[in-house]
Amino acid sequence: MQISEADRGQTALDLLKTQNFDCMILDLSLPDMSGFEVLNRMNGHMAASKCPVIVYTGRELTPEENLELMKYADSVIVKGVKSPERLLDETALFLHRVVADMPEDKQQTIRQLYNKDELLKNKKVLIVDDDMRNSFALAKLLSDKGLIVRIAQNGRKALDLLAEEPVDLVLMDIMMPVMDGYETTRHIRAQQQFKTLPILALTAKAMKGDRELCLASGANDYLSKPIDADRLFSLLQVWLYQ
Repeated sequence: MQISEADRGQTALDLLKTQNFDCMILDLSLPDMSGFEVLNRMNGHMAASKCPVIVYTGRELTPEENLELMKYADSVIVKGVKSPERLLDETALFLHRVVADMPEDKQQTIRQLYNKDELLKNKKVLIVDDDMRNSFALAKLLSDKGLIVRIAQNGRKALDLLAEEPVDLVLMDIMMPVMDGYETTRHIRAQQQFKTLPILALTAKAMKGDRELCLASGANDYLSKPIDADRLFSLLQVWLYQ
């Protein structure tokens, strides 16, 4: 592939006016203008508007920003732990490259992205929640995908269970008696063998600042209740991907 680079929005627009590109990867935070302005200006130029755009951003988007992007961008990827794999997949799609023509390691990456259920099979997940109805409903959802599920009713029992049996990921409810999710997460992170154990925080209150508090306590990611199944499995695929 021939790759051109632009570190400013205006540079990108100038290139688009003089050359034809098969695909453009756009960050939203540029020194001279936002990615939204780049997209707006591209839309007013006939040649540039035909170039497929993948937005590759490191910041969380508001619902309004997502709607705005959907008018122009063909795909939006939020930078994260596994986003380079998805970026490869999206770019290959836009460049009309046949996967069979790619190097073997790149083929394997894309196969794993699409074989999502196989990715989750036999992975061990610990659910920590004092509401057993929630725990059983979540356990059924996960078991149906082939995951092995363990349940702890509070933070203290979760620590005891982790000492007895290793798991691949923890789903941690925040509001619990005996020991809440924040304290339990800090205790887990204090142990050397659990420094890299993925922990996804679950909270019934979608309050401003919740995500920051969860991450500050040591959680890797955050989900608000009621749990969106698609969002849950998307995060599991991200954090259980090897």
